[in-house]
Amino acid sequence: MSETVNRPTFLTILCILTFMSSVSGLWTQSERLWNPEIMADKTRETFEGVRENLENQATTADTKTMDRMFEAVIEQTTAGSIKTGAIIMLIFESLSLFAAYLMWNLDKRGFYLYMGGIAVAFLLPLFLIGGWLGVITSMAGVFFSIFMLIMYAFNLKHMHSA
Repeated sequence: MSETVNRPTFLTILCILTFMSSVSGLWTQSERLWNPEIMADKTRETFEGVRENLENQATTADTKTMDRMFEAVIEQTTAGSIKTGAIIMLIFESLSLFAAYLMWNLDKRGFYLYMGGIAVAFLLPLFLIGGWLGVITSMAGVFFSIFMLIMYAFNLKHMHSA
């Protein structure tokens, strides 16, 4: 017999957003993995552009510190670091997608898996990429997900343990 799932609307919306975000992220990270040299070039260009804009606006002593940070990030942005970051984020997106599927079915394990995925996206870039690029990759990977985790936490009362 089929069981009717009484999923709250808010949880349904969160899961749909996670499904869309994860599928999009899987596609984006796959492109990064397939073309790491091109992505490294684009990323370096982006950081160089941001650095130039900041240099034009800055008039403080912090300019030298920011310039050193940007230089370190630009030097670290290689095909290898792009590939490593893409693999980490593919793992994260896969975990997020499966976690959303579990939460869609009101399985509380999905919440903890989602939290574990965030830990992967936060910690692995710090250890495997390192330096400023690792920090930036780490922060970019978890920024939006932390807000989603908090919203999912409000729905834990509707989920059951397996």
